[in-house]
Amino acid sequence: MARDVLQLYLAVFEPTLSSILIREEEKVQSPVYYVSRVKRGAEARYPLTENLVFYLIVAVRKLKPYFEAHPVEVITDKPLRQILENPSRSGRIVKWEIELSKFDLRYNPHQASRPRPWLTSW
Repeated sequence: MARDVLQLYLAVFEPTLSSILIREEEKVQSPVYYVSRVKRGAEARYPLTENLVFYLIVAVRKLKPYFEAHPVEVITDKPLRQILENPSRSGRIVKWEIELSKFDLRYNPHQASRPRPWLTSW
């Protein structure tokens, strides 16, 4: 799997984050790892924009060895790239963006629905 581009599908099903890291080989998707988290405490009060970035941070921290070893395409139906590039973002998002900048991440908002059966049935 050295330097293969992995795909991280990120989905928000309130109050839960679900994500799946996938390796695609010859048009066959193989799950590598699942991450799920329920919002608790202060996280439950984050605005939607902060929640999206926070959920990505949760997945990155949990799957750090994969993110260090591979480029990762982040696929979601939410405008994640625009949130990270927004000049009026909060200090928390700026801090998380700095943490994310250590990895080779590519954001793709167009294919978010492909692995939904895995995310919803899991």
